[in-house]
Amino acid sequence: MSTIDEEKRTLRGWWFSVVFMGLVVGLIVFLAYVDIVKENRDILIGIIGMLTGSISSMLAVASGRDPAEVEQLKDDLATKEADRQALIARLRDAHINSQLKSDMLMELQTAMINQLAELRVMNRSERDVTLNDHVAEWLPDTEQDDTEQKTSDT
Repeated sequence: MSTIDEEKRTLRGWWFSVVFMGLVVGLIVFLAYVDIVKENRDILIGIIGMLTGSISSMLAVASGRDPAEVEQLKDDLATKEADRQALIARLRDAHINSQLKSDMLMELQTAMINQLAELRVMNRSERDVTLNDHVAEWLPDTEQDDTEQKTSDT
């Protein structure tokens, strides 16, 4: 129902614009053939100036471009531009936070690698191991085994 009312209002505005333009053009043609009295000349020139100044807006309405609609579109565009700027700012902040996180992680990894390099473990062999005395009692005597092996070889 509202679209029908809007169409009627648009059609009425279009017809008014066309009639108004016709009147202005008729007035200009009329004044081209009739002399203006010097007493009323300033007033008539002011009125004609105002009427001809509104021709552009009437042409816009008659051609289907409503000035109120253009203003509405400009407001919508300004709102969308503000939203765009806000999103760009949020994206920039997220990128900065991501870069900070990456830098901190890199510093932490470097510090951990440096700390681990200081904690190097030296390679040890079996000879470097010192056993508890109780464990040594249960081990076979290696020197005696070595002499037995030498005698059996000969």
